[in-house]
Amino acid sequence: MSATTTTTALATPPLANFEDVRDRFFPGTPVSYAENFTGNAVHDKLVVHIGARAGSTRIRDKNVRRLGGIPLIGYTILAARALGADRVILNTDSEEYCRIGEAFGAECPFIRPGELARPDVSPGLASYYAARKVLQEGYPAGYWVEMYPTSPFRNGATLRRYVEVLRGAGSCVAVNRITPPPGRVYAPGGRSVSLDRDQGLVFYKATGTFLGYALDADKRFWRHHEIIRNPVELIDIDTDRDWELAESILAAGAYDFGMELPC
Repeated sequence: MSATTTTTALATPPLANFEDVRDRFFPGTPVSYAENFTGNAVHDKLVVHIGARAGSTRIRDKNVRRLGGIPLIGYTILAARALGADRVILNTDSEEYCRIGEAFGAECPFIRPGELARPDVSPGLASYYAARKVLQEGYPAGYWVEMYPTSPFRNGATLRRYVEVLRGAGSCVAVNRITPPPGRVYAPGGRSVSLDRDQGLVFYKATGTFLGYALDADKRFWRHHEIIRNPVELIDIDTDRDWELAESILAAGAYDFGMELPC
């Protein structure tokens, strides 16, 4: 995307929610996916969605920079193929990124619109746009998995287990267990809430490793969370220090991907 295009896009308010995306790109249709799941058609295909905006802020062209000899997005594409995805979709605003992604086995069925490639627009809105596009073309997608390219360390066998859980529960999200907050927190509106530590509460944060759900809301039976226990798999590359850490792990052969990687 050119600097001129970016400047023009940022002069208008950003798309803020699913309704905004619907109104801009799919006018006259419901916000939900429900209309795609009427009738007796079977929707059981697994789609992995990889969002890779070209405008990295901290590390220039981070998503295609070579890590251990492989472009960063290559790790996530290879992982998506290893888990048995029916389609691996790279959602990007860059034709160069598309070419690199396709070389690793992803497809780029569209170029992300500029309105969804802004740094102030949630990645979730780009994912919603992609899911709507896939369903609009009549593809029988049933399960949607979000995998962030900034999380390169994933094990093939673990991912396949996640997929089994996803198909059974209708939801599976890889999470990081975090330190409990103070004994008293504040809910929206300033309301104070006391946390009873005797209840054995577990606090966690979703990661970009694996966020999967059934597109048909009626197939989401319960919310399943998988706690990531290998600290290497929690690396989310956002800074030069993160990059150096990832490189050192690869150089030492300290992580088992459980899949073949190109030399």
